[in-house]
Amino acid sequence: MFGFPTMFIGWIEEYVTSAHYSVVVNGGVHGFFAGAQGLRQGDPLSPYFFVLVMEVLHMILQQLIEQDGEFQYHWRCKELNLFQFSFADDLLLLCKVDVRSVNLFCHGLDLFATLSGLHTNPQKSQLIISKAALGLRESLLATLGFQEGHLPVRYLGLPLISAWLSIADCQPLLQKIDSRIKGWEGVQLSFAGRVQLIKSVLISFEVYWATAVYRPIEEGGLGIKDILALNRALMSKHLWAVIKQDRTSIWVDWIIQVRLRDCSIWTVKENKGAWVWRKMLSFRQSLMSHIHYRVGNGDSVSLWHDPWHSLGPLISRFPRGPQLTSTGLLDKLSVVIKEG
Repeated sequence: MFGFPTMFIGWIEEYVTSAHYSVVVNGGVHGFFAGAQGLRQGDPLSPYFFVLVMEVLHMILQQLIEQDGEFQYHWRCKELNLFQFSFADDLLLLCKVDVRSVNLFCHGLDLFATLSGLHTNPQKSQLIISKAALGLRESLLATLGFQEGHLPVRYLGLPLISAWLSIADCQPLLQKIDSRIKGWEGVQLSFAGRVQLIKSVLISFEVYWATAVYRPIEEGGLGIKDILALNRALMSKHLWAVIKQDRTSIWVDWIIQVRLRDCSIWTVKENKGAWVWRKMLSFRQSLMSHIHYRVGNGDSVSLWHDPWHSLGPLISRFPRGPQLTSTGLLDKLSVVIKEG
């Protein structure tokens, strides 16, 4: 399926079947005992094997979807062929509320369990149904045997909701950080210990420190990262992934399909989309000054939307340009080059 050499497969089998563990009792490590279930969560190689195994599940579901021909994708997921998310030992399956599609997932999970020995845990699994399809609620819950879930749910520290995140949605996370900071009161820590706590906890919390603490230690600072500079760097990284159209990223693929249907990252309006998306777009001009387009044959450069010209995106300067020049709004620069 993956084309792994026989020797590599043997290594994986040996690693899984020969796992041994020790326990710490009264501060000391004692003995080894064999793991009856192979690798456990927390093993250094466990995430890699999880990715491989989830790829097998993806292939099984993909084959069933192609054979069925009537699978109903979740809203805005069909063009991306998006029906599965796997992250940090969690699995999310997405589809329209449709009995046939849910049964297809059940069949795929049964096949996967036969191959891998991994079964769904009904006590830890949930079915989340939109309000528009509550009429199928009972039949779907009976089919899956799962508990019913409701949005929002906590996932990776933030609420998973169907709308845009608001300040109120993120308030529990901020309260958790605040409570951890207050927990330092009364704890006797050295100066170095307090600096380490700041680095490990507050690096993700927007606090306006004195500029001096951002300097490297050798320059008299504390070596704490500049939050604003880090934020700009991360925004630039995300924007660059969209600019180069990194289609290995689900997020980039979604942005291109949904947000950039008839424009580009340079010409899409800032007044639409979630707050985070609008903030990223507001940083475009700063990023543009560091980017230079190489036209080449023009096949990968948008004639009207990319800033290949010194004037910037031509559509911004000449809104009626496509009509006046009889070119398409999404034409590549190669159209003009070929026509001289």
